[in-house]
Amino acid sequence: MPVPGPDRSEYLAQIYRLYRAPMLRLARRILGEEQDAEDAVHDACECVARNLDRLAAPEDARTRGYVMVVTERKAIDLLRARHRNERAELDEDAVGVSLPAEDGQGLAACMTRLPPRYREILLLRFVYGYSMRETAELMDIPFTTVGKLSQRAKERLCELLRAEGVL
Repeated sequence: MPVPGPDRSEYLAQIYRLYRAPMLRLARRILGEEQDAEDAVHDACECVARNLDRLAAPEDARTRGYVMVVTERKAIDLLRARHRNERAELDEDAVGVSLPAEDGQGLAACMTRLPPRYREILLLRFVYGYSMRETAELMDIPFTTVGKLSQRAKERLCELLRAEGVL
């Protein structure tokens, strides 16, 4: 749904009003500090603003999914920068969007144990329904990379599901 020129500001404001609180909670959980969380939300909003023409209605689950994935990516970027400054390694398995898990098992629990990039690909492609081309544009990666990451993410998820006895 392309957003007409004059309505872009209001469209972005609607997205911000709807998702600011969950964006801050997610960023705060990843970063641990309010100031850094606000920076991540700001960076995410800038990214969302650049991609308004590719988004559905503000209330649409696909838009919410994209906004939350972008927020997670921006928070992780800030965390990586912080760790680079501290000269420490970042454990990519330690951060990310949490999904509801029943008793620490099942699909949702295994999804939380995936590296963030794999989780992002799977969420955008198979939960929020973005095409490979849309996912490539939203994540700012080559189209072919989406296919490779999707395949690796599915393989890793299957391994985790087998280990849990789900498959």
